[in-house]
Amino acid sequence: MISERHRGAVAIHTVFQILAVSLSFCSWYLVITIFDIRGLTGGFLGYSTYALMAVLALLGRATYRAGQDGAILSGLFWGRLKLAARQTVFIGTVIVFFLVVTKDRDISRVFLFSWLPVLYVTLCLTNLATPHLVMPLVFAASHRQKFLLITRSKDVFQKERLIEWLQRQRRMGIRVIGLSGPSEIQTIDASIPFLGNTNEISQILLQQSPDVLLCLEPPGDQSEVNQWLALAEKRGARLIFWDDLNRRFGTRAWSAEVDGLNFVHFRREPLESPFNRVVKRAFDLAIAGFAVGIIMPPLCAIVWLLHRIQSPGPLFFRQTRRGFGGGEFRIFKFRTMHVGKETDTRQAQRGDERIFPAAHWLRRTSLDEIPQFLNVLRGEMSVVGPRPHIPEHDEQWSRILNAYNVRTVAKPGITGLAQVRGMRGEANSDEDVLKRIESDLEYIENYTPLVDVTIVAQTALQVLFPKNTAY
Repeated sequence: MISERHRGAVAIHTVFQILAVSLSFCSWYLVITIFDIRGLTGGFLGYSTYALMAVLALLGRATYRAGQDGAILSGLFWGRLKLAARQTVFIGTVIVFFLVVTKDRDISRVFLFSWLPVLYVTLCLTNLATPHLVMPLVFAASHRQKFLLITRSKDVFQKERLIEWLQRQRRMGIRVIGLSGPSEIQTIDASIPFLGNTNEISQILLQQSPDVLLCLEPPGDQSEVNQWLALAEKRGARLIFWDDLNRRFGTRAWSAEVDGLNFVHFRREPLESPFNRVVKRAFDLAIAGFAVGIIMPPLCAIVWLLHRIQSPGPLFFRQTRRGFGGGEFRIFKFRTMHVGKETDTRQAQRGDERIFPAAHWLRRTSLDEIPQFLNVLRGEMSVVGPRPHIPEHDEQWSRILNAYNVRTVAKPGITGLAQVRGMRGEANSDEDVLKRIESDLEYIENYTPLVDVTIVAQTALQVLFPKNTAY
């Protein structure tokens, strides 16, 4: 019942955004036309195709991210602005892709790119206004629900988290009328009156007529479920159990229904989706094809010349690393150390005598990693993912965190979340290793195509403006 309300509210919000985006596009076209800014070629019909692409992109993202963009309905101001930024980037990317594919010469680039800031402002306003202006109308008095909280435990069951959640649900038409449970928890919150013990529940239901009974602990057994269900339905109320999996298992956990069976899992894995894997592979091939075909040839010539001058020897350095599923592969890199020194498993350090002078520039800008796009084309690596390590370091670092080897559920990457956060170079302590592992796991659990695009963009900036941790 609660989830349906949320999904419906997000759907209504999306409809309002579609209308607002369409209106902003038409209004901006009108403004450009009236003031004749860089005179538009072609009629509105040709431009309307791009309005349609923007609407389809917004609708597609809303469908794909259904239930994940909680910032829409929460009270987080900055969260809604960040959501608007992500929506704008996605829509802009789709429009640019469509423009490149169709090679449309009639559409005004000035118009399209000047509309994107207007689009961002439009999305910000709708994200900020919908919860306050639209939701109260959607969940008017006739559609509000009275919740009665029930607990059999003296524990305050993460009071702050519960109260914060209940406050956010007010705009969803949910109102808590009171709490029933042991007398020791009468002071759970000043805004939630204590209505009596659970042995008085029949009288409470008769007096308060709640629409929903929300039990704050999972049921003990089937008989308890039957007892509460019969009690609720006799009064025409719904019964809901709050199953706080995180508290029960002592770690993050999610419940999922698959083909009629319910399962509890402890990590999200978006890359288990065949669709996500296809999208990620297509992205990898596009980036790697460009890098190998355009960037590598002249860079190989430059590095070869540097080798001839400062450190004669092979152009590439190949080393065994562990990748997807823990399997080993040979990684490509431009050689940055004198011949005979690369086999040392010691991590590179500042002022490392093994590195020839010009190679410091290669390593600092990460240009020595460019040959790894060959590994990407071979399917051994991805453009974005956890960095692969040598087997010796894997064995050493897996003792720091039990979840270390979870990194191998994704292909290793040329760059990753840890790297754009500045975690490059030598890991000097267990804490350094732990931060990198946690960033890798965060990426695996929160992968989206947009995350990959963002990380690649941040990596490109760091090539131009390297951080001090790179050496």
